[in-house]
Amino acid sequence: MVAGSTVCHYRGADHLLRAGDMVLIDPNAPHSCTPLPGQTRSYHMLYLDVVWCQGLLAQQCGHPVAALHYRPVRVQDPALFGDCLQLLKRLYRHDIDAATPQLHAMVSTLLSRYCSPQQPVTEQPTTRYMRQRLLSNLQTSPSLTTLAQELHLRRETLVQHFREDTGITPMAFLNNTRIEYAKTLIKQGVPLADAGYQSGFSDQSHFHKIFVLHTAATPGQYQQAGESPSAAITI
Repeated sequence: MVAGSTVCHYRGADHLLRAGDMVLIDPNAPHSCTPLPGQTRSYHMLYLDVVWCQGLLAQQCGHPVAALHYRPVRVQDPALFGDCLQLLKRLYRHDIDAATPQLHAMVSTLLSRYCSPQQPVTEQPTTRYMRQRLLSNLQTSPSLTTLAQELHLRRETLVQHFREDTGITPMAFLNNTRIEYAKTLIKQGVPLADAGYQSGFSDQSHFHKIFVLHTAATPGQYQQAGESPSAAITI
């Protein structure tokens, strides 16, 4: 956050973020950011490659890392914040040679201070089955009732198993996957209505609502930002 303030809803709680704060989001974790009434805010987002981060963390802890989990949500670290702003300036100037070692050093510090390595665990068969069925076709993903009938288990049991393995509910997982796919389609130039439909949202108003909850921007705003060469950076 470089100016103003916003409320980040994440892990079932609201976190007030102000200028100088950093927020750490686990990979693929549903979250949303909402500006305070009558206030504006300015922020940068870094999308870090998960496998690359896992490799850095594995080097630090000396064993394979299956997942990343940031202990805090809101971080106040002036030195790291300053490093991040300096890195962003170099990235916006496309000074990749200077940015690369700084990125490596900054992310290594961030991971060592604020991230807990999670070693590989065996996913429950029910979770694996639900994940495969939900991802098989985003436009015709089965309902929780259908999955419960197929697995001969109660809906509550399925939700419990899925949350134990992933930290989120099946619906949160599905919505997050749909939004990430919609973002990919929008970046490719697919019309917004088609992007919503292909991602599994037959109702455009529902697509608009869920997109805003996950990205703090409308699909149209996200499309316009993607047309600007310096609007977003993916690492």
